[in-house]
Amino acid sequence: MSTIDTSPTRTGTAARTPVPDNPEGPEGAVPQGQFKALARGMTKELVRDPMALFFSVVFPVLLAGLFVTIMQLTWAGGPYKIAVVGSSSQAAQLQDALGDGSKVTAVSSPRGAPEGTEAVAAPSADGDSLKVVIDPESPSVVSALRDALPQTGWDGRNVDAVGTDGSPPFEPMPFVLPGVLVFALMSLALSATAGTLVSLRANGTLRLLRTTPARPQAILTSLLPARGALGLALLAVAGAVATVLGLLTPLSGLTMLLTTALGMWLLMAVGFLLGGTLRSPELTNAISGLLTPLLLMASGVLFPLELMPDGVADVLSWNPVALLGDALRHDVTGGVTRHAQWLDWLLIAGSAALLTVAAVRAFRWDTEKRN
Repeated sequence: MSTIDTSPTRTGTAARTPVPDNPEGPEGAVPQGQFKALARGMTKELVRDPMALFFSVVFPVLLAGLFVTIMQLTWAGGPYKIAVVGSSSQAAQLQDALGDGSKVTAVSSPRGAPEGTEAVAAPSADGDSLKVVIDPESPSVVSALRDALPQTGWDGRNVDAVGTDGSPPFEPMPFVLPGVLVFALMSLALSATAGTLVSLRANGTLRLLRTTPARPQAILTSLLPARGALGLALLAVAGAVATVLGLLTPLSGLTMLLTTALGMWLLMAVGFLLGGTLRSPELTNAISGLLTPLLLMASGVLFPLELMPDGVADVLSWNPVALLGDALRHDVTGGVTRHAQWLDWLLIAGSAALLTVAAVRAFRWDTEKRN
């Protein structure tokens, strides 16, 4: 194994990329261990780029903390006015468990709830859950009820909540966690992949690697192991937080893994498309910096689409990034979704396949302008 230093003509910095010695064997054959050597070199390239690591790992975590803090400060709390279909003793138990001055009234039927009631709770017929109809303007009552149930005679029951308008209640953490994971994967694809590819093309490293026996596919796919490992690490962190908060089950953890794999395919295809066509790292960083907030805003990943007009929200909910966020919210307890998860998966995979084909056809090995 030898290491070749390339002296770039454009960037003024040297890139050290491991290039395998010429092997014996048929022309075009992949030498033993060649892909591992290329992958190690691309991993070192990623590790040596502090900005890529910052925007892929640190910044999404900081953003998650910011969003959680904002939501905790603005999330409406008690006291609440709650009607319980049951005995007065159950209503008194719930009122004591809430402990925030809430007023809980026992009623014989949901229609008997006093005016201004923010939630009406009734045991289900099978006794396994507590059916709750809430005022959409007071979604935080659902969290308050979940926290209070262990101290009442309804301990162990699930809270099955719905708004008076038929919509599921909005809860911050099931919304924030999938959104932050999508943002982290997007940063990994744009900042740490597209930018790296353009730099490798601009300084001539990819052109040099093409003169070796390494197959083009091996050269390009050697970027994926490090980024795949980083994506799994991000998923592990998000999954651990969701599990601690009671938002993730073992089965939904497996489906979240599948969703994340499809999402990485989709977003990495975007990264390779940009990284293989743009001509300068500065332009790539500018486009990535503009594209990221636009995609996040237009996909309902960090801000609910319900804040937009219905017609606009319905259209935007079908873009691939929105589908990825929707699929991830299927995997967490309390996530509000718009489409069936199988449909999200199918459309994400279809979009990723089309973007992959486009990236392969449009890829350029250098940044020279062709006439």
